[in-house]
Amino acid sequence: MDVKKLLKKMNLEEKIGQMLQIAPHNFISKSDTKIHGFEYDLGLTNKQVFSAGSVLGIGNAKEQQELQRKYLNDSRLKIPLLFMADIVHGYETIFPIPLALSCSWNTDTAFHSARISAVEASTAGIQVTFSPMADLSREPRWGRVMEGYGEDPYLLSMFVRAMVKGYQQDDISAKGNIASCVKHFAGYGAPIAGLDYNTVDMSRLSFYQTYLGGYEAAIDEGSKMVMASFNTFDGIPATVNQFLMIDVLRNQLNFNGVTITDYDGLNQVIAHRVAHDQREAAIQGVEAKIDIEMASSCYMKNIEKLIETSIINENDINAAVGRILSFKNELGLFDNPYGHANIDDEKRLIKSKEHLAKAKEIAQECAVLLKNESNILPLSNNSKVAVVGPYATSKSTNGVWSWKGSINDNISLSEALINQGVDVVYINGENPLPTDIDMLREIDIVICALGEDIEKTGEAKSIVNLELPLFQVEWIKLAKILKKKVVTVLYNGRPLVLNNIDQSDAILEAWYLGSKSNEALTDLLIGKINPSGKLTMSFPRHEGQIPIYYNHLTTGRPFNKDVHNIYTSFYLDCERTPKYPFGYGLSYSKFEYENMIMSDKEIYLDESITASITITNKSNVAGYEIVQLYIQDEVSKIARPEKELKGFKKILIQPYETKTVKFNICIKDLSYINSLGETKYEYGRFIIMIGSNSNNVQKKYIFFKENNNEDKKYT
Repeated sequence: MDVKKLLKKMNLEEKIGQMLQIAPHNFISKSDTKIHGFEYDLGLTNKQVFSAGSVLGIGNAKEQQELQRKYLNDSRLKIPLLFMADIVHGYETIFPIPLALSCSWNTDTAFHSARISAVEASTAGIQVTFSPMADLSREPRWGRVMEGYGEDPYLLSMFVRAMVKGYQQDDISAKGNIASCVKHFAGYGAPIAGLDYNTVDMSRLSFYQTYLGGYEAAIDEGSKMVMASFNTFDGIPATVNQFLMIDVLRNQLNFNGVTITDYDGLNQVIAHRVAHDQREAAIQGVEAKIDIEMASSCYMKNIEKLIETSIINENDINAAVGRILSFKNELGLFDNPYGHANIDDEKRLIKSKEHLAKAKEIAQECAVLLKNESNILPLSNNSKVAVVGPYATSKSTNGVWSWKGSINDNISLSEALINQGVDVVYINGENPLPTDIDMLREIDIVICALGEDIEKTGEAKSIVNLELPLFQVEWIKLAKILKKKVVTVLYNGRPLVLNNIDQSDAILEAWYLGSKSNEALTDLLIGKINPSGKLTMSFPRHEGQIPIYYNHLTTGRPFNKDVHNIYTSFYLDCERTPKYPFGYGLSYSKFEYENMIMSDKEIYLDESITASITITNKSNVAGYEIVQLYIQDEVSKIARPEKELKGFKKILIQPYETKTVKFNICIKDLSYINSLGETKYEYGRFIIMIGSNSNNVQKKYIFFKENNNEDKKYT
């Protein structure tokens, strides 16, 4: 398709239509599509509806084919519709929520979950997914932390890349592939007070050093679209923020693809009070090079008059529409408007045996063992078990943003345990504690399946209290009164404050692991699988510590527990450290780190050196260990974090086996980004750290030098 020739044939109304995305029910009254967001009358005529260029969501292949056929019959130039949807952690085969996925510290889990999601969604006619979410967040009160990959820029970037690669492969037009739209550009994960849609206020330095990297990784991996975020940045809504959308995205990151608002995002510029009305919002959107307006009609109602009065230039519209048409062409839609929507493939591939098996395998890697006193886990073969709490009988383990997944396909934890031969003699999934507790007296271990109400995580689900409800904690107290061992399994979408469940002998962070959640958790509880997940967000001791994260700056008065000085940075009523730190997670194996060695004490500009450490499995249980590399720049012109993750390796170590793990360190690992987005480095001393989590590391020093042996120089 010659896009330039097609563009010349289009009239202005047809061009403006390409810049509009609306829901399927605008075209067909009976649509099997759930739309999340405020819906109102867009005030569009039937002609305007049937000039829209893309559709938000679609129910299935049959519905997609029906809608596309109806649309093309009414289209003068036969420009096909583009179908997009939020395929975040699975289509109908549901995988762990992204936060849980990152706890695997295995980017293959991200790749395969995205790959299967793309295969399933494409059979239903979806061509673009609004994923991955590359918003870094250190804010567990914010409900959308479940949709991201944790608090660390490096780890986030690695998982974002894997997701984009899994969706797109090397050809978005090929069967089984869909295009990726990275979101939300930019800074959406840092709302003040954890309140969704709230103001974001950060320095340019923090933006470039910490928050930009995830989006950049997605774009570098080839993500075809970028979604603007709801929040303000420097006082201007991101949707119309020219610094973000042009200076950074288009010029610095060299993004040439399609941009889109979030749901009703352009219309919300008016609520932000930076535009008087939809006319002004439309002007600002065009000036910020926003190509597609989702679920509002500022463009459709105003652009034509704005061009007639020379307030905006039609060349800007041509450029936006050119990008949209080129994108459709790259997807192969001019040759095949229906893409890979196929009813037979839909039946054969969606929730196939192979896909569900992979979902279970991935889920097994994502749970995190937080506590295991006296090695109560794995469960012994002869243990009599009670399963209690709201998740004892619940099948609601998919997590939010799984709009096509059905919990009816899942099984509960109690069912999964029974299926594996565990002697479950008592089950109670009701809220009130039982009046007759004789059955509990007969058991050995109480498994308390507790957690958040699933409807309290995700978009618009901000909370201030991160503790479990008291009625759930009563189960633990009752078990302890009866002198029973307690294993608490947590189902949640964010880090929680866990002080009120400290009496538990073991705590397994289960997150929401998807379609095969409870089968995977059972394998972990009985020891069929050894837990290997580690946290990618710090768990606070108290909400008052938030935001809490490992890669913080030191202060002018750093706290030192070994020195008595009250005028330092600490809390009077709480420890300053997290309850469970970034990178933390237990195993049924016992790993011992020793003999850290640097291949050289000095490193020069064009060289690299190796850091190595030996790890021994001091148990009779084979297990995976996640070995983490951190680096600190001791002195620099710009204050640098106390430590920064620069590498990790997940290795299998057999019983009593010793393995040596090596990391290569080069100039890139010693560099940083300044407030202009420029990469800089400084010569001097660096601390190299390797360990099992961010708080448990061994250290060595190296000197980064010029060949002339200058001790310090800013470059």
